Amino acid sequence: MKLLPFPYALNIGTDIVHLPRITRLLTQRPNYLSRFTTRILSDTEQRDFHRRFNGTLPPTTSPSQRDIQSSKKSTITSTHSQPITPEITRWLAGRFAAKEAARKAAPSGAASLGWKDVIVRIESEGDGDMIGSTGGHTAVDGTSRRPEVVYVEGDGGRVAKLSISHDGEYVVATVLAAG
Repeated sequence: MKLLPFPYALNIGTDIVHLPRITRLLTQRPNYLSRFTTRILSDTEQRDFHRRFNGTLPPTTSPSQRDIQSSKKSTITSTHSQPITPEITRWLAGRFAAKEAARKAAPSGAASLGWKDVIVRIESEGDGDMIGSTGGHTAVDGTSRRPEVVYVEGDGGRVAKLSISHDGEYVVATVLAAG
């Protein structure tokens, strides 16, 4: 049997994240949560993050407090007065995995995209037309919601399908992009 090439130009990327790794990362140093979110989330995603978790985020310290704390050896563990919740860790791990999967699915490779070039968002009405919309998804509670997609800024506004799954201590994301 002669093998035929796949008739569609598709790219796929997958990433898996171990939640305890993200927890360790976020709690290893004072205020690392802010540094992490600033590094990987776009401005829009940062606003969404703060809107979603307002009231559950640990307080940040002022620069003068940070300088004093960094000189103390006992502040290697997190000095947050409020712990980083599992919900925060899961959400950030999902975004991290989605962005890494999108970078892997990029036609020109992961090195061609930065963390902030990839934006995870809820699919809008016109997004699905580019890849083939399946409409909304029905959640376990019976409510309908539009699926999340990956939007790549700076690459002609490309949109790709995204699936994020959480199970126990792991988060996995898969991105399917038209080449």
